[in-house]
Amino acid sequence: LGAAWTGTWTHPGDARTSAGGDLRMVRGETREHFTFSNGDFTRRRSAGGTQEFAGLFALHERALVPGWRLTLGARLDAWRETGGHRRETDRATAAVLRDDHHAGRDGVEFSPSAGLVWIPAKAWRLRAAGQRAFRRPTLNELFRPFRVGNVITEANAALDTERVTSAELGADYTRGSLLLGAAVFWNELRDAVGNVTLFRGPGSFPIVGFVPAGGTGRQRLSLDRLRVRGLELTAAWRPVPSLALTAAYLGNDASVRRATLAPALASKRLAQVPRHSAALGASWQAGRFAFTPRLRVIGRQFEDDENLLVLGTAVVADLGATYAFRADGELFLTIENLGATRLETGRSADGLVNTGTPRLILGGFRTAW
Repeated sequence: LGAAWTGTWTHPGDARTSAGGDLRMVRGETREHFTFSNGDFTRRRSAGGTQEFAGLFALHERALVPGWRLTLGARLDAWRETGGHRRETDRATAAVLRDDHHAGRDGVEFSPSAGLVWIPAKAWRLRAAGQRAFRRPTLNELFRPFRVGNVITEANAALDTERVTSAELGADYTRGSLLLGAAVFWNELRDAVGNVTLFRGPGSFPIVGFVPAGGTGRQRLSLDRLRVRGLELTAAWRPVPSLALTAAYLGNDASVRRATLAPALASKRLAQVPRHSAALGASWQAGRFAFTPRLRVIGRQFEDDENLLVLGTAVVADLGATYAFRADGELFLTIENLGATRLETGRSADGLVNTGTPRLILGGFRTAW
């Protein structure tokens, strides 16, 4: 549930100011059966709470001197969490096994930002930007545990607010129908939420309870410091009006720098973040027909925080086609993962591997009025 408003004012001398505010409330509760035994679930769980956010923001843009443009922004947010709870009962006897109620929390966050663009020549555009931002853990992260196979992950109602300091430098070059872009980025995250491995089965352990053989017990914890830095390259070329070609590459070095609650994770790479990824695409218009093939390369990554479980590299081909039979309507066909590539999305210590959709075909009719 949310609402927002914004307004823009234009000033003399090529300057503009935008300001506004927003309100958002999230209320959620999970209700589930768990602990499967003798052909049935033996326990019932409900967990959730309410989060409320109110924010004010302002953005000012202006030309400094010819070729230079400055952007300054600021945002002020107030947040509040109430009604956090987790209740577990025995389905057969209705006996209460756990009944947690968490004290409300609140806070105020200030998020500034600044950007600078320089156009030294007609073909060149150079840019720099920096900002600070925050994120509150979700209700799911705070209150709801979950289990995938024999991997048990506990919630943590004491998670801190995530904060990030970001910087980016970029350059764009345009020559005729060719556009080239490059950017380097750096992000420093504090108190980022991570799923941290604490125990290995078999056995009964604090926080997570019983973990079967080959399983792991994890809990969401706040990691003191993460660093994400990398390089992004893009290219676009239109050799003829009916054909456009695009290419993109992302090199992403994301690692844990310090984790007081899990010191063994220092220098480990972040789970489910590939170091390398790339994409090639095209758009070809032939009369009423349009074709948009795409090739995606997803590099090797780790499934777990300890960097023991590897998710393999995948090359995925997609294809889209449309036929416009009138100005406001078209038929479309989309084929994702055309070659049914094995796309690993999860892996557990006991050998269970989750895979993405092997091939997905969508078709239909679109119109606008």
